[in-house]
Amino acid sequence: MSTPAARTPTAPVGVLLAGGRGTRLAPLTDRTSKQLLPVGGRPLAARVIDQLTAAGVHDVLAVIDDRHAGDFLAALRDGRELGLRSLAYVWQPATGVGMPSAIAQVEPHVGDRPIVVICGDLLLEADLSGVVADFLDQPDGARLVATRVPDTAGFTPLGVTDGRVTELGDKDPDRHRPGLMELGVYLYRSDVFDEIRALRPSARGETEIWDLNRRYAGRGRLRCTEVAGWWCDVGGSLADYRAADRRYTRRPATSRQR
Repeated sequence: MSTPAARTPTAPVGVLLAGGRGTRLAPLTDRTSKQLLPVGGRPLAARVIDQLTAAGVHDVLAVIDDRHAGDFLAALRDGRELGLRSLAYVWQPATGVGMPSAIAQVEPHVGDRPIVVICGDLLLEADLSGVVADFLDQPDGARLVATRVPDTAGFTPLGVTDGRVTELGDKDPDRHRPGLMELGVYLYRSDVFDEIRALRPSARGETEIWDLNRRYAGRGRLRCTEVAGWWCDVGGSLADYRAADRRYTRRPATSRQR
């Protein structure tokens, strides 16, 4: 773990959500984390971190569970080879927490700095620097990243008016219609930890990210940046993982390939 250098108070901290069991990628994840699976010859987590550094985020907290902690340390080390100023590892329970509860684990480590939360199996080719700038310019509240898709079935569809999220729908596998869906990048200020403490577990026994974001949306404090271009929920299925691996394998090699 490296020691963070001096920074401005508004410099955001990246929060890489890299726990969970990755059961949809079994048997590849029987002995390792899905975030450590190779995508085009590099760990998936390293490629996700590339997206943060390209957006000017150079301090990252990786939220992991203890099953593969040694493997994360071996693969990512202190983050300097990935262009980070600091990389620290934060424990979460291995099961039954939910994304907001995982985010809550970083509260002692971020102080008043804003956070950029990204799912550890999300790859997207859109530049997130504009998203971060939009968030730092807004006076309060939270922001998420969305994209327009031809079929929102199984995803969280969004209702957006003048850049504000007015509705977050349920993940309905039978709802087949086009629209905006959130991708898995969330930007919050330190008030998010109080919002998380107010959540109650869902029927499946976990806190839910859409319940957290609905708290902001219900008060008109959730904004949205829409992006375009290729993206992949790499942990969604073996087919998704293999498609991402093929895409990055075909790219010309560079010193830090995105």
